[in-house]
Amino acid sequence: MTIGEVIAAIEANYPTVGLDTVDTIKFGNADSEVTGIVTTCCATVEVIRKAAELGYNFIITHEPTFYTHEDKTGYLEGDSVYEEKCRLLKENGITIWRDHDHIHENDPDLIFSGVMQDLGWEDYCVEYFEDWKAPLVYEIPTVTVKELCGHLKEKLGIQTTRVIGDVNAVVSRVLFIGGGHVTFDETLTSLFIKHKADVLIAGELLDWTVASYIRDAAFLGKNKAAIHLGHFNSEEPGMKYYPVWLSKLLEERIPVTFIASGDPYHYE
Repeated sequence: MTIGEVIAAIEANYPTVGLDTVDTIKFGNADSEVTGIVTTCCATVEVIRKAAELGYNFIITHEPTFYTHEDKTGYLEGDSVYEEKCRLLKENGITIWRDHDHIHENDPDLIFSGVMQDLGWEDYCVEYFEDWKAPLVYEIPTVTVKELCGHLKEKLGIQTTRVIGDVNAVVSRVLFIGGGHVTFDETLTSLFIKHKADVLIAGELLDWTVASYIRDAAFLGKNKAAIHLGHFNSEEPGMKYYPVWLSKLLEERIPVTFIASGDPYHYE
């Protein structure tokens, strides 16, 4: 089975996306016969090396390979990091294809379905955000913010969380905005207010938008908090479960495995 045939089978399983989709081959050849498939949140050099060690020649990544949303590479010509990454891919005959728009366009959004499966929150969703085709508001068993942070770290396998507000505040109504839904306007603050959330869990935040609102709310003694996970930490579980349905789709003819790209930060 060729890489192009695998991509066609995946796309046929999804809703149609626009012609401007970023879900294209980023490096390699669609005509290559597949030896094995790696799914990951980000095709880092480390992920590529691990795929090569397995002898797998097809990586499906959720996020960009070459540092911009569109994976533009013109500005990287002559750069040693870019050239060495390309050489690593070429020497190992690895092709990279991105699945970003398709997986988010699916109903339900398979990235956040994976996150909720890890958290054990599948039955707690009480409101759904149709624009993003993703679950939005959860009513979870009452916990303190500190306990909630511990649950997130344990279930998502992350080192730390960043918190705004009182860690001893008792919360139950959660607004989950994973990934990179960062806005420069009132969008996230309005969502937080509209849905009467106690705590916002976000992949990324701008300090001077909803983060500042929640900090002011906490200063005023209100039971509000925000937990910042990081973009990859809030989406990677979706790619962890990808091999399950892909193996079924391909009738287990090709080995498929998940390799975590992990938290890009370490803490000193």
